[in-house]
Parts: sequence; structure tokens; C-alpha cells
Amino acid sequence: MTTFTVRGSRNGSLVHVTWTDGVLTGDFPTVDLLAAEAELVPVVHRDSYAGRALPDLDGLGPSPLSEPGTAYRLILRVFDSVRESEGEVPDMPTPQAADPSPAGPEPTMRMS
Repeated sequence: MTTFTVRGSRNGSLVHVTWTDGVLTGDFPTVDLLAAEAELVPVVHRDSYAGRALPDLDGLGPSPLSEPGTAYRLILRVFDSVRESEGEVPDMPTPQAADPSPAGPEPTMRMS
């Protein structure tokens, strides 16, 4: 059995969600929102307009709550902030650093 819990905030409230082998429990409004977001994923895959509106859902599989990694990504999308994660928390790829290419000359400020 694989399980992990994420605690954090959403809409100004402290919330928590536990994922156990594809089943979510915890703060009901947050669990409900996660289920609704998961239902949008197949729509995003079929509809290019929805894919542009929700690009971070487009990268998820058709059943994102069935796998711990995609469920965790969806939880992070829904939470405003994460205070702690415990249990068998999936590893998340680290974002790549932005290209440090020069942006051109620094703007100047003139006083009249």
C-alpha cells in the first residue's frame, strides 16, 4: 500500500489531503476540487482550447489520481501553499534554471 499526506493552505484555510492507492481522503472541498480537476484532464487532451487554458493539466495522464506522481502534481496545483508532505511522497523533477542570457542594456531613468 502506498500512501502520502500533503498539508498546506487553500483559499486561506489550512487543509490536508491523503492519497492511498488512488483514493483521496481529507478536507472535503479540496478532495472534491481535486476530483473535478482530474475529470478535466481527458477534456484538456481532446480540446486544444482547453489545453491552452489549462496547460499544466495537459501534461498529466488520462487518470491522474490513479498514480502517485500525477496525483501529487495535481495536489500541488490545487494547494496555494504546502507546509509539509509525509509518507511515500513521490519525487518531483526540479525545474530547470532559466537561461541566463543577457536581456540588453539596463534601462536608464531621466529626471526632468
